[in-house]
Amino acid sequence: MEKGVLFVVSTPIGNLEDITFRAVRVLEESDLIVCEDTRKTSILLKKFNIRKKLFAYFKGQEKKRAEYIIGKLKKGIRISLVSESGTPCIHDPGAYLVRRCHEENINVVPIPGPSALTAALSVSGMNGDEFIFIGFPPKSKIKRKKIWECVKNEEKTVIIYISPYNLLNILEELKEYVSENRKCFLIREITKKFEEYRYGNMEEIIKWSRNKKGEFTLVIEGIKDEKKQKKF
Repeated sequence: MEKGVLFVVSTPIGNLEDITFRAVRVLEESDLIVCEDTRKTSILLKKFNIRKKLFAYFKGQEKKRAEYIIGKLKKGIRISLVSESGTPCIHDPGAYLVRRCHEENINVVPIPGPSALTAALSVSGMNGDEFIFIGFPPKSKIKRKKIWECVKNEEKTVIIYISPYNLLNILEELKEYVSENRKCFLIREITKKFEEYRYGNMEEIIKWSRNKKGEFTLVIEGIKDEKKQKKF
């Protein structure tokens, strides 16, 4: 029996019109859609009149549920993997499942599209040739401090995801490690109705951020770029 295919499908991070024609077609042609949040995915599918069976796949149950999915793929069905929003496996569940597919010689096909990581970097004005992606910082302040120590002397552009629940705490911590001459870019609610951003130093970013809500992506310039700017 010919094995199935796992499609890793990127979905909108806010504006549903950002989905690609190919992504819609692949979702329509899938036998099963594996998703991080069935409620969120249902809204997307309803928008494009797609009716498919959903199977929840989220952190904490990845290994156990991956074996069920692998079993389905071995029987020849086509499965799409989507995260709550954006590109699966980029700070979202999916990497373990993809690795298991490789181990079982099951074909994995990327369906590229939206990602808060690249969207924020593209409009930040920062160097996009080389960058470090941290994702959401750990909850432990001690672990975060180790990361901030690295950020302090990082020559590459740094990109961080920040939840609305600890935005000011994270920014205040970073203020101790990021010099006032180092440029930062903070954007919230990317592609959504209330999308907005601020470009400036960390102090200016903090002042602008007070009472702001939503999902945030922070871009910090590398110290190499900072030094270059001082020469002019």
